[in-house]
Amino acid sequence: MVGLVIVSHSQTLAQGVLELAEQMTRGSVVMEAAGGIDDPDNPIGTDPMKVMMAIESVAAQSEEGVLVIMDLGSALMSAETALDFLPDEVKKKVLLCSAPIVEGTMAAAVQASVGASLKEVSAEAGAALNVKIEQLAPITGESVQTSGPAQEEVLEGENISIDLPIMNKMGLHARPAANIVAEAGKFKSTIQIRKDDKTASAKSINQVALLAVKNGETITVTATGPDAQLAIDSLKALHANNFGERDEDVTEVVMKTKPCKIGGEGVVSGAPASTGYAVGPVYAHLATLPEVKRTEISDTAAEVARLDQALAAALSDIQTLQRETEKTAGKANAAIFEVHGLILGDKDMRDKAVSVISDEKINAEFAWLQVMNKMASDYRELDDSYMQARAADVMDCGGRVLRVLTGEDEQAIKLEHESIIVAHDLTPSDVAGMDPEKVLGIVTEIGGTTSHAAILSRSMGIPAVIGTGECFQQISSGQIIALDGFEGMVWTSPDQAKLDEISTRRNKWLAECEEAKAKGAAPAKTKDGTEIMVMGNIGNPSDAHRVAEYGAEGAGLFRTEFLFQDRDQEPDENEQFESYVEAAKAMNGNPVIIRTLDIGGDKPVKYLDTPVEDNPFLGERGVRFCMARPELFRTQLRALLRAASEENIWIMFPMISGVEELNNVLAFQDEVRKGLMAEGIKIIDKVKTGIMIEVPSAVAEAEKLGAICDFFSIGTNDLTQYVMAADRGNKAVAEICDSLNPAVLRMIKMTCDAAKTTGIEVGMCGELAGNSKASALLLGLGLNELSMSGPSIPEVKEAIRAVSMNDCHALAEKALAANSGDEVRELL
Repeated sequence: MVGLVIVSHSQTLAQGVLELAEQMTRGSVVMEAAGGIDDPDNPIGTDPMKVMMAIESVAAQSEEGVLVIMDLGSALMSAETALDFLPDEVKKKVLLCSAPIVEGTMAAAVQASVGASLKEVSAEAGAALNVKIEQLAPITGESVQTSGPAQEEVLEGENISIDLPIMNKMGLHARPAANIVAEAGKFKSTIQIRKDDKTASAKSINQVALLAVKNGETITVTATGPDAQLAIDSLKALHANNFGERDEDVTEVVMKTKPCKIGGEGVVSGAPASTGYAVGPVYAHLATLPEVKRTEISDTAAEVARLDQALAAALSDIQTLQRETEKTAGKANAAIFEVHGLILGDKDMRDKAVSVISDEKINAEFAWLQVMNKMASDYRELDDSYMQARAADVMDCGGRVLRVLTGEDEQAIKLEHESIIVAHDLTPSDVAGMDPEKVLGIVTEIGGTTSHAAILSRSMGIPAVIGTGECFQQISSGQIIALDGFEGMVWTSPDQAKLDEISTRRNKWLAECEEAKAKGAAPAKTKDGTEIMVMGNIGNPSDAHRVAEYGAEGAGLFRTEFLFQDRDQEPDENEQFESYVEAAKAMNGNPVIIRTLDIGGDKPVKYLDTPVEDNPFLGERGVRFCMARPELFRTQLRALLRAASEENIWIMFPMISGVEELNNVLAFQDEVRKGLMAEGIKIIDKVKTGIMIEVPSAVAEAEKLGAICDFFSIGTNDLTQYVMAADRGNKAVAEICDSLNPAVLRMIKMTCDAAKTTGIEVGMCGELAGNSKASALLLGLGLNELSMSGPSIPEVKEAIRAVSMNDCHALAEKALAANSGDEVRELL
């Protein structure tokens, strides 16, 4: 990877630019700042020796070379002087760049992070002043280009293809497409994706998304070049991991829709995008894109530079918005803005705009508007409503660039009092920036229930009616209106009777919401008084707060692999310790069951030595992976044992296949414990330790395993695929991979019986646990704890309160005697 050196007269400026670039690339690019001089009285200036040492340091860590970006005057001369002092083998890897220091560094850092060559990184930085280019020409032997990186060329080398069936619920929508692009960008080979007669570059977010690949369709991935086999293997592993997307991250919204129309008596109808009722004054939001005129220009390089600067600035804004949205709407919803970042960072979209600027010799904003409109139009013409809704994302993030280019500020939504927002359309940025305490409801003229604005509205609990048609002709700011988010109705001129009616419905709805929270918070007791623990599954500490709001009585599964993903190096002991303690504190003393790292060939982590295996589900995963990497495992166990000595934390090991394996793991844990104590770290005498039951051999030896651990937790997703010998990601055998198959239920019953015999607790944290229709059956099989995603908790608790244990046992007997999963479903 190419490294960067930032040279400035000001140490503060150089460090500031460095910090901003590191935030954009998450520390993936080696960079150093060489700013100012070591003179407290006169700190402004540049020091050639300081520049030379920075170049040497970065060059030692960056095999692809070093790009030096500097401000004007003596910074350039100091960089030239530094080159003279460098040995030839280092000097030949260094390129001085004429790019402006702030914008150039941002663009260069992003390009370097995806593995571009030194020339490509320099070209991406671009935006040089002519005088600076002239100064550099004698040194580099060539002028610095500002037209951006070349289009991807097909490389020579091995040509390998693979067919991949798509099992993601929503197909290759924005999130999995983004993960494909990120993975493909790691390889030198040309990588293309074909669906039917359409082909796209796997390194372009827009090209991949515009293929509009749906669930059940098959794509052909072809890699050509020096690392083609590695690329194919990596993308195959990503596919096995559902392209990095969990089913719970995707909510399939099924809503009744109706034609959008305006009634004759002040009634507007649209699509019910988010349930609820609202009555209140209108806040009319008339956001528009800046007015852009076509202007002929002579200096195309300067226009390209302006475009790149605008892209970098917009990208920085989006990353800030993503961090803010994570705090209010959660990480999964904030991922919308990660996709926006990839759209803006898409070389394909940027290069099309550069071509328009160069070919037509026109201004950057008009060229960008053309490309943006065409891209949005391409999305709208797709026949999938979910992908059509992505046009709004292109216009949202593309509009940011346009506003930077024109200098026109975005019209933010600022509410002084509670209001119903009425708009032609709302972008994710609009919704994320709103104060939910003041937003009574939302009405838009266009859009659909799968738009990201609609998704965010639901996540924030704001009633919304989407796609009403031209309602602005009936509505103005300050006007009192009423809306029904269940039916998709808006009353633009309601009389007092209608206002009273909707207000009454709103009060009842709000009371029901509070009642649902209360039901979630209350214990889950059967009619005859048996109390069942209902807990939540989490992936990070912030999830703990959310499942607690739904009434979770602890965390039945903390998937620690999410702490290790989407980063460039593993979390250290203290970071893990703090995350575990934070999650436990959110549970207010209730148990938090933390599963040790559960990865392998089917869940690759880029910085770990993850083997590429023909059958990853039968390979080195779970504790097998960790025991083969003792230092990785030792760090996690140290953090877990320390955290468990402060909070109510239990440790759980995944993929245990037998007694010998568990004994080895427990012996290693004891060794780690003794090591901590030898360092004088206080560790409690007993930490509850249990195992995942997800392998048939563990069921067969459950009584022996129960004698040497403290609890079982059944993972139905894996247990089902191993019992039925059916890959849960393979559509051809999806019907066979059924958690309600009597064979799987018998495995669950055997596990529960063994737990009862040995006197330990047994829970379930797989997908079946969150199915309220199956709750009575699971209790009848012998489970005494269920763990699931937060929204499922209140409904499961209600299902438990509706039955007696006698009912549950009778149902379980009938289910075990059934001949198929469908028969069991009939019983439920």
